[in-house]
Amino acid sequence: MNPAFAPYIEAVETEMRAVVCSSAADLSGLYGMMLYHLGWLDAQLRPEKADAGKRLRPLLCLLTCEAAGGQWQRAVPAAAALELVHNFSLLHDDIEDQSATRRGRAAVWKVWGLAHGINSGDAMLMLARLALARLHDRGYAPAAILKATTLLDRTCLELTHGQYLDISGEGDLTMTEERYLRMIGGKTAALAAASTEMGAFLAGNSAAAPHYHDFGRNLGLAFQMVDDLLGIWGDPAVTGKPAGDDLLSRKMTLPVIHAVASTESGQDLLALYRLPTWSAEILAEALRLLEQCGSRDYVQSRALDYHRRAATALENARPSEPAAALLTEFASALVSRLK
Repeated sequence: MNPAFAPYIEAVETEMRAVVCSSAADLSGLYGMMLYHLGWLDAQLRPEKADAGKRLRPLLCLLTCEAAGGQWQRAVPAAAALELVHNFSLLHDDIEDQSATRRGRAAVWKVWGLAHGINSGDAMLMLARLALARLHDRGYAPAAILKATTLLDRTCLELTHGQYLDISGEGDLTMTEERYLRMIGGKTAALAAASTEMGAFLAGNSAAAPHYHDFGRNLGLAFQMVDDLLGIWGDPAVTGKPAGDDLLSRKMTLPVIHAVASTESGQDLLALYRLPTWSAEILAEALRLLEQCGSRDYVQSRALDYHRRAATALENARPSEPAAALLTEFASALVSRLK
């Protein structure tokens, strides 16, 4: 990652540490679970520096704030709130998907149980909302904080809509691209759009906020499509997951949806999806069928199309330098992760 991003990330980390804390000794376990999830403690609640994610959403917020003519330092509480919302959703998502690991470590619910996993996610969501109240210390008026909180709450609701569509679609081999786009629009793109819209709003640039919203939304869609490609063809050394992991899990991601809808070979792939267990040979055949259907190339082209839409929206927002160049670089890096 570009070293120029470091000051933004460091400011967000400091703010998050100030928010996710409690002086009550009998609550140290609860806050310890959240700090573990954020990569700052180990399972014994000892200090550790583990993989904490890329901090994409707070970066989008702060870079947009600066590009829209604001002082990014004033928006740091909102950037922290967005990152906490993202992590709250991951805490619950791991439970809903029964995912045993997160970022190479045991998920919170696997270490401390389902009840604590749910409760720690709830606590992190409330801390995200309280983080926005700290905008008052940066000089924002109550009306602005209320508007920021409403944007965050509306986005959280969109996240649950996307998660509902995802959970309801599990095992549904008739998934269409239209339904898929609605699902990832809630699960992934909504928070990216909120991050850029929040940054523009806190910069006081309401005229450009719709353009920045579109920038974030299109970038979020492109990001998820690249994730779908990585879930099948990504390098395990980079993704931390086995090769073809999404196929082994029978996920109906966009490459599979495209294959099933497009050719006779897609129907052969669908037949493989109905098998209860897979061998290495079946995985290899599924990969061959996807290539035969042109599904990798199709999804790459769709991701690039949404990236172009994001670039157009950013251009229409007329961002200021040097943040504009950093946003452009950041967006390109998210879509070029396959290289």
